[in-house]
Amino acid sequence: MKVLLIGDGAREHALAEALGNSARGYRVYALSSYVNPGIKEVVDGTGGKYYVGNILSRDEMRRVISEVDPDFGVIGPEDPLFAGIANVFREEGIPVVGPDREVALIERSKVWMRQLMWKYEIPGRLRFRAFSSAEEAVRFILEFGGSIAVKPSEQVGGKGVKVVADLQAYLSGEKRDALSRSAGRIAELVKDEVKLIIEEKVDGPEYTLHILTDGHTYLPLPLAQDYKHAYEDGIGPETGGMGSISGPGSLLPFIIEEEYGRSVEIIRLTIEAIRRETGRDYVGVLAGQMMLTGLWGPTIIEYYSRFGDPEASAIIPRIEGDFGEVLELTATGHLSRARIGVVEKPSVVRAVAPLGYPLDRRMASGHRVWLDLPRMRELGCRVYFGSIALEGMQLITRGSRALELVVIDEFGEAVRKLDKCFSLISSDTRLIYRHDIGSAIETQIEKAEIVRYTYKARERAGLLGVSADWSPNGGLW
Repeated sequence: MKVLLIGDGAREHALAEALGNSARGYRVYALSSYVNPGIKEVVDGTGGKYYVGNILSRDEMRRVISEVDPDFGVIGPEDPLFAGIANVFREEGIPVVGPDREVALIERSKVWMRQLMWKYEIPGRLRFRAFSSAEEAVRFILEFGGSIAVKPSEQVGGKGVKVVADLQAYLSGEKRDALSRSAGRIAELVKDEVKLIIEEKVDGPEYTLHILTDGHTYLPLPLAQDYKHAYEDGIGPETGGMGSISGPGSLLPFIIEEEYGRSVEIIRLTIEAIRRETGRDYVGVLAGQMMLTGLWGPTIIEYYSRFGDPEASAIIPRIEGDFGEVLELTATGHLSRARIGVVEKPSVVRAVAPLGYPLDRRMASGHRVWLDLPRMRELGCRVYFGSIALEGMQLITRGSRALELVVIDEFGEAVRKLDKCFSLISSDTRLIYRHDIGSAIETQIEKAEIVRYTYKARERAGLLGVSADWSPNGGLW
């Protein structure tokens, strides 16, 4: 059988590896915007063909589909989904892992997502307001007395989110001024008529739950936690993700089985609401970027219409069973036949990025990278290639996270192995790498216990999900 993979990052390398290792004997074909060396290794090893082109072009997709004639497709990134590439596959009669453009709106539009959750009374929802101009948002910010998060109304590659906790009264004026200025900058990122969304701020440990669905059957995958900030101890600008952890088992050290079950139910209800709202089945991955909060317990911060990156690198290697076949069953509507297990030991992922990322992609581009891949594999470290191109015989950075290093082992041992593997990488520029990922587990456990006590008390009092704020003018939300 032939499978056509769309995308070019570390997430797609992990998907390609799963397809290439399948007992089904898939021939893997790929369409990427550059030659990813990891994906190319799988394509060459299975007798497929590598295409380089515009992964957002519907016409180019039809041309490649016509030439390959795949049995099914797998779409990795969100932008092709927003561009309707999954629609093209289905119009050509090819089943595909990836939702149609109309239902990928659950990720592209934060406003649509929040409206859907409130319309269908899905647990874990937050109060919000949407604004068509920065001026309207600023008036709200100046009137509101509580803590808020200001976000672009549509997906803009993880840019622009500003969160302010108004805890110190003597700083509240300065905080509002800063947030008001940020609202204007965020609005400039958005093309839609609705520019900004302001949500009530919540706090707690974050985690991500991915569910595979063929529109009718739901297959929950192990939890993961993403580390967004560029530098040690969670400081610096937000990135696409500098690392991730998953496990042990299907959970995380700070999430209990009951919370996992509630999280699964939230995403299941969301998929059903999407079907009722649009009349379309959701086929592919729906991932809830969640937070354990005192307001609800499991709470939705946002949704992904695809695998997260680097969460995919933490999750996919821990799947016991034929994950390539699971992807086929998802695409073809037979997910009820899927059977998987989960490696009990956790995984730790650390991304390696060139200096300049995430603020200056030009500075982070065009650098050579060298690594001792055989020695890294001997040490038990998987390497997924991300924003790095094979040009001739050289590995050249393209401005984002170049590599993702993965170790499956107990947290302490995984951290030790990762640091050894990082020492086997060199470049003609400085490399950014967070040594703290996977090493602050106890802090997360303590934070979760405090939050758990709060939401359980609210639940016993019948106040789960109930919140209110005082304002001199009233009626803010």
